[in-house]
Amino acid sequence: MMQRRYRSILDLKIKESAKALAISDSELACKLTAMGVLPGTMVELVRHSPFGSAYYVKVDGIRFALRAEEAASILLEV
Repeated sequence: MMQRRYRSILDLKIKESAKALAISDSELACKLTAMGVLPGTMVELVRHSPFGSAYYVKVDGIRFALRAEEAASILLEV
């Protein structure tokens, strides 16, 4: 049986995009879906803070910041 592998925004390089598959944290799911992070949506890492505490992303042309734990909960296609 093949095990499905995922990555998160923390794994992306700056200006790299990937398709969102799911949100692993059910408590954050409502907030992130309201921000436009839906399954099938392309998420681009614009930049991150020097110490990795904030990740600036672009979803459907809109840029916003996520805390590291929020960014880590977005499962992306490998």
